[in-house]
Amino acid sequence: MNAILAKYNVVGGQMAITYQGRLVYNRGYGITDTLDKRKVQPNSIFRLASVSKAITSIAVMKLFEAGTIDLDRTVLGSSGILNDTIYQNALDPRMYKFTVRQLLNHSAGFTFNFTTEPLWKTYEIALATGENPPTNSFENVLKWTLKHDTLGFSPGTSVFYSNFGYTLLGLVIERVTGKKYEDYVRDSILTPLGIVDMHEGRTLQHDKYPNEVSYYTYPGAPLSTSIFTGIPKSVPAQYGGYNWEIMTPAGGWVASAQDLCKLLTAVDGISNRQDILTSATQDTMTQKSKNWPEYGLGWFVNADEKYHTGGIEGTATIIRTNKKHQTSYAILFNTLPEVYTPFYLEFMSMVSDEFPNIPTWPTLDLFDNVNVLNDFQDNSTITIYSNHQDSKLSIDNFPSSFQGTLTVYSVIGQKLLQKEITGARSSISVDMLPTGMYLLVIENKDRTVMTRTVFIH
Repeated sequence: MNAILAKYNVVGGQMAITYQGRLVYNRGYGITDTLDKRKVQPNSIFRLASVSKAITSIAVMKLFEAGTIDLDRTVLGSSGILNDTIYQNALDPRMYKFTVRQLLNHSAGFTFNFTTEPLWKTYEIALATGENPPTNSFENVLKWTLKHDTLGFSPGTSVFYSNFGYTLLGLVIERVTGKKYEDYVRDSILTPLGIVDMHEGRTLQHDKYPNEVSYYTYPGAPLSTSIFTGIPKSVPAQYGGYNWEIMTPAGGWVASAQDLCKLLTAVDGISNRQDILTSATQDTMTQKSKNWPEYGLGWFVNADEKYHTGGIEGTATIIRTNKKHQTSYAILFNTLPEVYTPFYLEFMSMVSDEFPNIPTWPTLDLFDNVNVLNDFQDNSTITIYSNHQDSKLSIDNFPSSFQGTLTVYSVIGQKLLQKEITGARSSISVDMLPTGMYLLVIENKDRTVMTRTVFIH
């Protein structure tokens, strides 16, 4: 991996691998930032780009399995899921014909490219709708698009990869659940799996999460026109050329490779770890599309494999699961090389080609390890221990200035207890909890600091 980073001038990367549902490899490579030279850690988080589409697919399929979403229902129009009056002014009447399934498999009819994509026009749309640029309302982007754009083909007759379509799926999820897209994904998918450090990405560098890497383009890459007012007009594309906050369902999530692997093991069809979707639902999700046989509903599919890649300035990613070999992996980079196709092929083959040749896999499971973020690893060793005399869990060795919260969740993501933490030592009473497994999450005002699974008895 280090050789690949050097060959393609990539600043940093991260790789996690599972076998039979166990995390057997988890490592960072290179550095998070060229200024402070901090090494990438296993719990550093990266932008995911289009790997986010697989997350949105899982969310839609979970709602499909529950009977909340009909994949063949139209999305817009008087009988559609989004049947609001404000969406009834489409320039192209075919806008009222595409279905949820067609959004998932990119056959809805949107043919936007990098110059026509409405998601890249949030500055212009904000000015047109009277907002301070950029607009953070996808509803306004949708209204503007319906009024000004047409479909490139009738729904279901062809295929064209669409970021707009997947962002629209986020709005569909919000309508049928009554929750914000990110909240639904977190509450119904991530938290029950013990994933608490996956978030909606942020556009500007000074807004990034404390353990998030910085992002880099190739040497000599052209600057982009900023979508913001009050900052230089020409900016690196990865920091102001796009509005990350508005496109989370299509490309805006940030996460670590280890958490992506935890998600993959919940939809891999392997019996070693319980899946969150039935086998029938997973079969529907990976059924090859008529107009694009290499793609299902949010996943590229190939024999026993499903995978998704992502790439945009500053980001290159892939997730992949192979049911036959009982493996999954996630690889994330904070640089997109100028010539990226051979880069993708090289790091993908580096992993996949070797899996069949591994005679004995490690028996360890790194999912069981405590996850402590870098800011606290450098100056303390956080410990959690029980006191059976007073039925309390105690937490020691935080920085003396620490302020945050300790939350106890059930294994299905139900919040059970919460307490404010101040200073180096704190405790929480658990005498009302029955014997069992629980997830402890410690957060400060900005983000998650630590997660740990504990057995209370």
